[in-house]
Amino acid sequence: MNLSLDEIAARLAGLEETLIYKLLDRAQFAANGGAYLPSRSGFVPQEASSLFELRLYHQEKLDAKFGRYLIPEERPFYLGLPQPRRKPPQGEWPFPIQDLETVNVTGPIRAGYHALLPRLCREGDDGQWGSSVEHDVICLQALARRIHFGALYVGESKFEESPDKFRKLVEADDEEGILEAITRSEVEARVLARVRSKVEAVQSVSDPSLRLIVDPEVFVGVFRDVLIPLTKEGEIRYLSQRVNLQHTSS
Repeated sequence: MNLSLDEIAARLAGLEETLIYKLLDRAQFAANGGAYLPSRSGFVPQEASSLFELRLYHQEKLDAKFGRYLIPEERPFYLGLPQPRRKPPQGEWPFPIQDLETVNVTGPIRAGYHALLPRLCREGDDGQWGSSVEHDVICLQALARRIHFGALYVGESKFEESPDKFRKLVEADDEEGILEAITRSEVEARVLARVRSKVEAVQSVSDPSLRLIVDPEVFVGVFRDVLIPLTKEGEIRYLSQRVNLQHTSS
């Protein structure tokens, strides 16, 4: 693998910080529930999809053309996107598996994000639907990138550390055993403490008369209840593919 464990940790911390900033930006708009309801997008002629769904889909169509989903940790929320017309510069392919969609957990990521919005945003409708869904897309992509980066790079590093252990667990179809093997409770506790501190630090210089101040525990909950569990789900999917590939080639 191209990245060392220290480099992986640094990249994860950077992606974590990006996500915090993006979520704080989304929090400056109201919940704006109508933006997520079908047939209320304001498009002419009328579209059956919600404004949020249209914004996400058309953004991903554009991103696909620019080659975003050729990057391993960038997994799309929609299928059937256009073929890339640009190949981003990148190093040697770092993973032995080729079909990264087997590790894609964007479905539950999207569900977890929507469940977060009532806690992140103030109630009501401020009329800023377009800005709200624009920030939603940015937040979702930041969340998905952080989760899939962890699933792929951390999953591969753990496999390289103990290939025989994971081979036995996967071949025994012992998902609980795999989950136990990849869980590092002390690391998770440090991540949650770091998130809390970062949110507090960022908002300590904000003017409450200009920006909504969000309880840091909302962010801790996002990481504890969405990001960490889905990263581990992605790791389990990756390790299963990794072991099966090794078994096939041996």
